[in-house]
Amino acid sequence: MSALFFPPLFFNHCMSMKFIVNFLLSTSLLFQGGNVFAQPYAYITNQLDNTVSVLDTATQQVIKTIAITGKPVGVAINHQQQQVYISTPEGQGFSVIDIKTLEKINQVKVGGASVGIATSPDGKRIMVADWYENTVSIFNSQSLQLEQKITVGQSPSGLYVSPDSQWLYVANRMDDTVSQIKLSTGRIWNTTKVGAHPFGILLNKKGDTLYTANVESNDISILKTDNLKRVARVKVGERPYALALALNESLLFVTNQDDSSVSVIDTQAFKELKKIEVGDKPEGISTSLDGRYVYVANWFDGTVSVIDAKTLTVINTITTGEGSRAFGDFIN
Repeated sequence: MSALFFPPLFFNHCMSMKFIVNFLLSTSLLFQGGNVFAQPYAYITNQLDNTVSVLDTATQQVIKTIAITGKPVGVAINHQQQQVYISTPEGQGFSVIDIKTLEKINQVKVGGASVGIATSPDGKRIMVADWYENTVSIFNSQSLQLEQKITVGQSPSGLYVSPDSQWLYVANRMDDTVSQIKLSTGRIWNTTKVGAHPFGILLNKKGDTLYTANVESNDISILKTDNLKRVARVKVGERPYALALALNESLLFVTNQDDSSVSVIDTQAFKELKKIEVGDKPEGISTSLDGRYVYVANWFDGTVSVIDAKTLTVINTITTGEGSRAFGDFIN
């Protein structure tokens, strides 16, 4: 990396030692090992060709394709460890990608068929849902060793961890329920019914509101996390799959697999505002760091649709790989 240059005038009029130290510290966060690891990248799992496409959201281009065997599906990003975790149902576990090098560095066995995957915001744990064994396995993110395995409902899919890293929420698809787990004890604290066959699951930034995408009842459930009490259900399109919040969480975006659309919901009025046509069989969905752009992985098209959350229009379509799914929070 070339040396940082400050013009004399900048030093003479603006600089103090405290400012210099703070500037250099903040700038150092952008660089590790010669790579800009804080780049806004999206990691798109392509299940049918056993790859992950790394999409630079600034340039809207795929910059690298990483081979991941085992039919990759789920994505979770650990900012503290600078790693991306990719669930591999046919690999019976998950792969680990180094964000700095964009290389696969490890493969971890779980057992059964891992689909949903998440990491705690504090970076200490990795959670993996086993579709067939009806369990959630919790791994230490530094050692990649199994810490505990928790039996949940049938066919656990979507996972989400609270902002304080204290609670894990699990969508149990075949039970039509959501489980709330206290991570310090591994105890299931609460389980509640939602719509038919919940799959994707999402928490807001405060951690007080939970959303589930209910595949068979074609709606979403909205619950408060203090008691998992349902406050609303909103009809969307055919076979909703996953969810993302945008524009300071004022809007909720939901992928509808069977009508190739994304529903836009007002999070205050609990009302669908619009359906946006995207690619064929949309599945995974995630939002850019500024909350402005929503990225949708289209399974049948092998593309990613980019939606402007302000105009509610598709502004770009990017070719990724065969069978793009990207189930989880896939933008770092």
